[in-house]
Amino acid sequence: MTSILTAGVSPELVSYLEHRLEGIEIKAVQHGREALAALAQGGWQLLVIDHYLTDPPALELLAETRKLPEGSCLPVIYCLEEGAPSELQTMLVRKLGVEQLCFHPLDPEELARQAGERLHRALCFKPHEQDPGQDQTLAAVAKLWPRFKSTILGRVEVVEQALSALLEGDLRDELREKAEREAHKLAGSVGSFGFNEASRLAHEIERSIHAGSTLEPEQALYLSETAAALRRELESRPAKQSTEQRLPTSDSRPFLLVVDGDEGLARQLVEEAASRELRAEAVSELSTAREVLGRCRPDVVLLDLSLPQDVGDSLHLLEELAVRDPAVPTLVFTECNSLIDRVEVAERGGRGFLQKPLPPSEVLDAVMQLLDRESALESKVMVVDDDPLVLATLKALLEPKRIHVTTLDEPLRFWETFERTSPNLLILDVDMPHLNGIELCKVVRNDPRWFGIPILFLTMRRDAETVRRVFAAGAEDFVNKPVVGPELLTRINNRLEHARLYRTFVETDPLTGVANRRKSHTMMNQLIRLAARMHRPFSFAMLDLDKFKQINDTHGHPVGDQVLRKLGNVLLRTFRGEYVVARWGGEEFSVGMFGVGQQDAARRMEGMLDAFRKEEFTTPGGVVFHVTFSAGVAQYPGDGVELQSLYRAADKALYQAKKAGRNRVQLTEKSSQDIPVHEYA
Repeated sequence: MTSILTAGVSPELVSYLEHRLEGIEIKAVQHGREALAALAQGGWQLLVIDHYLTDPPALELLAETRKLPEGSCLPVIYCLEEGAPSELQTMLVRKLGVEQLCFHPLDPEELARQAGERLHRALCFKPHEQDPGQDQTLAAVAKLWPRFKSTILGRVEVVEQALSALLEGDLRDELREKAEREAHKLAGSVGSFGFNEASRLAHEIERSIHAGSTLEPEQALYLSETAAALRRELESRPAKQSTEQRLPTSDSRPFLLVVDGDEGLARQLVEEAASRELRAEAVSELSTAREVLGRCRPDVVLLDLSLPQDVGDSLHLLEELAVRDPAVPTLVFTECNSLIDRVEVAERGGRGFLQKPLPPSEVLDAVMQLLDRESALESKVMVVDDDPLVLATLKALLEPKRIHVTTLDEPLRFWETFERTSPNLLILDVDMPHLNGIELCKVVRNDPRWFGIPILFLTMRRDAETVRRVFAAGAEDFVNKPVVGPELLTRINNRLEHARLYRTFVETDPLTGVANRRKSHTMMNQLIRLAARMHRPFSFAMLDLDKFKQINDTHGHPVGDQVLRKLGNVLLRTFRGEYVVARWGGEEFSVGMFGVGQQDAARRMEGMLDAFRKEEFTTPGGVVFHVTFSAGVAQYPGDGVELQSLYRAADKALYQAKKAGRNRVQLTEKSSQDIPVHEYA
């Protein structure tokens, strides 16, 4: 009987291991002294230790284990806190012989897979307990098998040629190296299609024909038989994922929900959406719309305010969608056309206002533009791997999860692609020609701009030296090939969430809650580039609180901070969606408005000024006072095509507003005659 000893591991994880590892006996202990006693008896094939083990501590237990006769070479999986010092991780791997590190919060499936690999056991699922997320993952990968089957069998053929030459005593270095590379790729890819045994066979072949090794004739014959078994495994049955009757259908097209009482128009919109490679569904009542929203998240909602229900109900749904996390972008398509309606839609988070009647083609043009804007701001992952199959698999796994994936199979083009895409997370393969992943990781870490980007490695290598080099280069995590969808998605989502929290900490002004100047530069430059691609306007406004020094001098800095916080709140409440609100410095703020012309931007600023000047501030002594601000508004491309040019133009207009008496919104000189400058007494 194969036996595992777990020390300090939770009962829930132990239960999961028992469920996933068939024919395995597991003994679970919660204290170090119990673990030492069990280890002294021997007979264990794997030890799983949690870093939080006590009496004695986990590190001491591991050191004592290595002194035992059977403990010197016992495989160990060590679970420790994410973000643990790299020195600790290196010591565990190099000095204490840990084969695998796992990080809290522990992924049960990843732990089971690591244990199964070390025990050479396949994982099992009870049919009725199949994980729905796993089903979706398998469905996403299934469609790739017909596309890459011939490529995979071509790699097997190269291996077979090399082994035939080996049997004949005529294996040249060039063919040996090529066969080793192809076996390495097979081991790292076919497991993603469910061919776990084929992955194991390919890995065994790779190790055996490693360049420079010498093989006896009987070993060469055994390898040839292994290659034949590898081919039979890949040809004898379709990949598990391609068994259609076991897998749910998966449609990764963007989803449009049309909420409109005109059923004929709604049908036309759905047909037009299908021609644009969108998946669309139309409903005519708000109650039905809420049912759809309860079971899925649309990529865009097209909402009619003129439904038979009260307009207020439609506006309430619009607001609900805007405050979701993440928000559901909504376009309003309606017969209502008053300024009050437009302001109400903007205030409640609408991303656009379309006036009926409009041809379905123009409505869908607006929908596609909104999708483009959303995709420009979504999570972005860049994957670098010289195996096209791995790249296609990762793309199929991640993009249905609303993660934009950029793939690259030529490491020499890494930096230009990396700079252009500005990803939120980087995935690297260790073994690649010309430049390996560890070298690329060091390049990224040497640039201060990219110090905080999470880097995750994919690798077939599990040896201690590779693990040490990966972490020493600056990686946060690594995942073993072949890629297992749910495990990888969990790792990526965790890293993206941590990166978002980090960005929130370093990119948000702590007093006002708006973006800081550095972050706003990045976001506004992205929106300016988007405006250039889509031929849309972009307006930039600079705001400055009037007589703010006098407020600080008269009422004290805590009261001044209260004013700054309030202005930040009003700005965030007024400008949502594709707008960027930032604290430029001191009492200066900026707003970037994608898709908004200069005149409309000035009107929005005037409306906000009117609302802000009505806010009451009270000092600790009971004195009530009001505050105003002045603003200057510039527009891309008329006032410049770069953020710095827009800033100079808006700042000049702001200076003119201050010079004219404050408490006003001023356009740039060339546009100041297009719209009257409103001044509030």
